[in-house]
Amino acid sequence: MYGYGYQYSSILKSGGGGAAPFVGLLDTYSGAAAAYSLRKLRNAYSGDAIRVRRLSDNAELNIGFVANELDTSALTTFASGTDAFVTTWYDQSGNAYNATQTTAANQPQIVSSGSVILENGKATLEFDGTRIFNSSINLTAEQSAISVATKSTSPAYLTSDDLNHHALISGFSTNWFESYNGPRFTITSSATSTIGIISQFISSTFVSFYNQTAGATGTTSDTSATTIETIGGYEQNSAYRYNGKITEMIFYSSDERANQSGIYTNINDFYTIY
Repeated sequence: MYGYGYQYSSILKSGGGGAAPFVGLLDTYSGAAAAYSLRKLRNAYSGDAIRVRRLSDNAELNIGFVANELDTSALTTFASGTDAFVTTWYDQSGNAYNATQTTAANQPQIVSSGSVILENGKATLEFDGTRIFNSSINLTAEQSAISVATKSTSPAYLTSDDLNHHALISGFSTNWFESYNGPRFTITSSATSTIGIISQFISSTFVSFYNQTAGATGTTSDTSATTIETIGGYEQNSAYRYNGKITEMIFYSSDERANQSGIYTNINDFYTIY
């Protein structure tokens, strides 16, 4: 009897005293079409966060996670006092929609002179109005896009349905951009150089938010463009590229407004935005 009790007690100590399993945003709010971040978003994801290229010799290396955050120690060791740029931002959704850029001049920057670029104390990717990722994310007519980002110039837009679907762009003139019938979120009221959670939800109508404050709303007659082709700008015209920082971007082929509060809370708990 004593032996049984001792054994049971030992099992409780070894099996019940460990750390709770990691639960990421995508574990709680599953079904993302594509998801990019510099933190781990899904428990079952076993891949890396990014692939980087250092300026000194153009060598490349995959950078993963430590304690579910970007391994900045491995990143700075690899950068070795120079600049580093992201060639691939890996999709954590499980759908393999990796965002890539093979042209060195167009690769977003993550290390400057050996130091990781930060926003609000967290690693981020810097887009300077020329840098852009290529992607091919298939979405449905109902879509949700959520991004943690900082804009450096106005105006800026989260997504557009102009038959060349883009995510996070800036530099469009209002008249030119409004000639398209697709949904768009003009990020003009929020301050520049301040990280924010930007979201847009699209069905037959669309509504957008900045830190849970409603922004643009309206209807759209153009839901035929259901592929995000680029992240960070308009591929066909280099004048329309995003100027700012992007830390996280998640796309759903569904209207996630019912989960908006929980998604915002998860993001804000990690990034301490507002």
